[in-house]
Amino acid sequence: MTSDDVLEYVAYCRQHFEEGLIRAGFSEGEAGWEGPVPHAAGPTRVVIGLPARFPFRPPTVTPVDHVAVPWSWHRDPDGGLCLVAEDDHDGLWWTEAPAFLEHVTAWFERADTGWTDDRPDLDLDRYFQPSMDQRLYLYDDLAQYLDRPIRFSPSGNNTMRIRHGTRPGKTLKHSKNRFGYVADLGEVDVPPRTWADISSRIDSHADLDRRIRQRTVAIVVLTYRRGHHPGAIVLDVAPKKDGGTAVTRLRSAADTEAARSARAGVLAPELRGCRVAVVGVGALGSFIADLLVRSGARHLTLIDDDVVMPGNLVRHLVGPDAVGLPKVEAVKQYIVRNHEAPAAGIGTVNRALTTGSDAVDHLRNHDLVVNATADFATTALLHVSARSLGTHVLSVALQNDGRTYRIDVLPPLNDAAPLPPSTARADTAAPPLFEAGCGSPISPTPPYAVLEAAAATVRHAIGLLVDRPLHPAGETRHFHSSTEGDQQ
Repeated sequence: MTSDDVLEYVAYCRQHFEEGLIRAGFSEGEAGWEGPVPHAAGPTRVVIGLPARFPFRPPTVTPVDHVAVPWSWHRDPDGGLCLVAEDDHDGLWWTEAPAFLEHVTAWFERADTGWTDDRPDLDLDRYFQPSMDQRLYLYDDLAQYLDRPIRFSPSGNNTMRIRHGTRPGKTLKHSKNRFGYVADLGEVDVPPRTWADISSRIDSHADLDRRIRQRTVAIVVLTYRRGHHPGAIVLDVAPKKDGGTAVTRLRSAADTEAARSARAGVLAPELRGCRVAVVGVGALGSFIADLLVRSGARHLTLIDDDVVMPGNLVRHLVGPDAVGLPKVEAVKQYIVRNHEAPAAGIGTVNRALTTGSDAVDHLRNHDLVVNATADFATTALLHVSARSLGTHVLSVALQNDGRTYRIDVLPPLNDAAPLPPSTARADTAAPPLFEAGCGSPISPTPPYAVLEAAAATVRHAIGLLVDRPLHPAGETRHFHSSTEGDQQ
């Protein structure tokens, strides 16, 4: 599609939509297309505007009489109707005027009934203009600061971190700290938009207003709730010459375990108590360990006897600062440093797994053992040990220069048949490379193949840990190389 085709498509969509509005009784005026929207409580006249990015952005709808429509979380700061959520932008469905007007009618029908069973939108930030201060304000558990003075202190990467503070006796214009106060709005059914809306809901508003006028409070952190869902907003406040209070929103975020784990997946709580051993923390095992922790696991044992070499880094989790460290220690340090996982929950064994007694101990003391060594002897040892104990091990290997990954549940669950043997593929790569101190050629497995295999392995590991296995025997997948054609 050329640029002319795009312009023609945009012009057609606009004309087609406007014709639909005309048929529905709308007429064009200076502010946009004005007309009635029928609903149970009686028709409401609105103005529909087409933004410059229409049809790639939905039309806007604003009541002609702003006061006649109750304020709610479903109105934009300018009074327009909040009609299309960010997760409802598929298909450009709003380009058809009848469908769009039906959607507007449904909005008024729900407004007439008080938005029963409403989704708990917590985006109070959008009702305030952004502050000129572009720093990121980070806070932890706000309950400990409630109804108390606080300060935000400079930290790394242009951030400000919350601290317990004392009430300053006078204006601190030249301080690097910014002083403030934490207050609770309680249950918020209608979002506040001004400082007057806010202060009327705070018990200590008179004292807080006075301290803002004295410039001893420059930041107000507000906690609030919608149903069972808590929210927070950080505001920049300053007295105005006319006696009011100017309020803008600061860029802020919770720096808490709850905030970090919220995106770990719905199974994260179930994984917190699981104990997993990862045997072999080279390229594949290091990313498996990392993904397990990101997914919620907090108790790992890392087993390997090797050290980090410079040549490992392109495919390994750790970076140049880890060269020379035992791989188990390097991976543990990375995970603890980057994910704030408790160091006490990650054990390390800086030796190879070679004896049956060690294999049995690990199988007994962990909910799952993941074998990422790609070593036949270790795989066989763990398989025999697991079978004798009536348990299972998950074994993963990359084959065919990374074009194949194989994940085996050993022995398979419920006496299922094992995966068939993998087929070796013809090598179409360049001649093998060798380096000093290594009798085998350097594997040309690309980094993305390691990540693909690690992600698939963690899917299977989580399935086994929560007793919802993906497959009783595992999975084998082969990807064609760029010279072989499409994925199989």
